[in-house]
Amino acid sequence: MLSPANIERDLPELFAVLLRQEETTYRCSDYLCPEHQARNAHKCHESNILNSSVGSCSTGSSSSSGISEIWREKICEWSFQVVDHFDFNRETVSVSLNYLDRYLSTRPVNRKIFQLAAMTSLYIAIKLYEPGMLKLSCFVELSRGYFSAEHIIAMEDAILRALHWHVHPPTSLCFIRHFMMLIPENSCSPLVIHEIKELSRFLTELSVCDYFFTTQKPSSIALAAILIALESVNEARDPLIRHSFMNRVHQFAGVNCMLEEVEACKARLRETYNSGGCTRQEVSDYEMNVGNDRIETGEVVSPVCVSDISQSRTVKQTRTATFSCPAPSNSVPSSRKSSRTASKVFAGGK
Repeated sequence: MLSPANIERDLPELFAVLLRQEETTYRCSDYLCPEHQARNAHKCHESNILNSSVGSCSTGSSSSSGISEIWREKICEWSFQVVDHFDFNRETVSVSLNYLDRYLSTRPVNRKIFQLAAMTSLYIAIKLYEPGMLKLSCFVELSRGYFSAEHIIAMEDAILRALHWHVHPPTSLCFIRHFMMLIPENSCSPLVIHEIKELSRFLTELSVCDYFFTTQKPSSIALAAILIALESVNEARDPLIRHSFMNRVHQFAGVNCMLEEVEACKARLRETYNSGGCTRQEVSDYEMNVGNDRIETGEVVSPVCVSDISQSRTVKQTRTATFSCPAPSNSVPSSRKSSRTASKVFAGGK
């Protein structure tokens, strides 16, 4: 953590590194678009990972056309359930989704491989970022025996090779922690600063499950979240605070807060936030229930339960249902209502 005395000296260099990483090594592509799938159609598939009892990965069945935004949202919900159950940091889900998105950007996969890759991405993220180790056998159990330890180990190797072992992506929450240092000193009370940070964190977690943000830079998502928080928290609505913050972001990070991408992220986050019917009181209620609402063991569902949604149900409707009680931050645990909502969205047979 940078001390106030070192902010002016160290922040510009830190931002330069993080911005370069998000722009190059850790950038994700729109892998669900037809053009991208056509370009990657010739690439070899991980046909040796799953045996015939689970399903082959022939060219005909490996197309990513069977994977949709809805599937990704469900996997994200499942990942949040797992980290909540084991009391892990919720930022770990953001890391695991970055692994998954970047892996899927390199090759087309079928639905079985998608489920295995999602579970393995979370396994890798937990192994690297959490102090407590989650045994491989736990993930085999979470898959209800649908995948074996050998499947997960093989997929782990495939993912790490595809990512060239670049496994430390700058997350939106990482940018928030550093951007928050640029809010002018003495402009807000510590309590207000805390509320701005928690609401910003809350908003970035909404972005994790939304495929729209896959191609957006984490810095843009973070800035959009903070700007919305500054506009939403009554005590921080002073235009002078917002303008001073934006000027300092440009000074220390070289980023224009009025960029089109930042504005697009703001609009999408605001839409998601409002469609879920969330209020500041609900966010405060989450803070009052820290550690009280973990998912019971029997309620943790399997990633292989992802099933198709009927054609009549639009992506927007699904997003509204998924975020009716959004997955909040590690210090703002999900309520029982959100756990039940996620379970219902995730329900389905193998």
